[in-house]
Amino acid sequence: MTTVSSRRRKRNKGAAMLETALIFLVFTAMLIGAFDFAQFLFIHQALVERARYAARWGALSDTNNLTAVANMIMYKQATTPPDGTPGYFGLTTDVVHVTRPNVGENDCLVVLISNYSYTMFSPYVAGSYNGPNIEVSVPLGLN
Repeated sequence: MTTVSSRRRKRNKGAAMLETALIFLVFTAMLIGAFDFAQFLFIHQALVERARYAARWGALSDTNNLTAVANMIMYKQATTPPDGTPGYFGLTTDVVHVTRPNVGENDCLVVLISNYSYTMFSPYVAGSYNGPNIEVSVPLGLN
């Protein structure tokens, strides 16, 4: 009788370890997914805030110097730094566009960040993805 019950206990211990391992794998995958989602939200919100800051700065300073506004987004300074300086979260001039589409009566400054990339680490979806476009416009010449 004792040998049968000891065998059952050993089998139950093995089943419990297997169940724990499977649950741990699922939990780890969900935790990494939550970190990826939080990272995406952080990067997106940081870029939105940087675009708003640069648009306000451009509206208050030289509104004709669109390159300086783009530099404020990428480097948080009006001038281009030495070569090799990385942009904010890897932003480049190909990704950041600053325009003044309606020069005249409804003049505004438009900042567009498009196709910025972020990296995900979650299982099955790991890789580099492009984020949604960020567009900020600030009216100029309000009296």
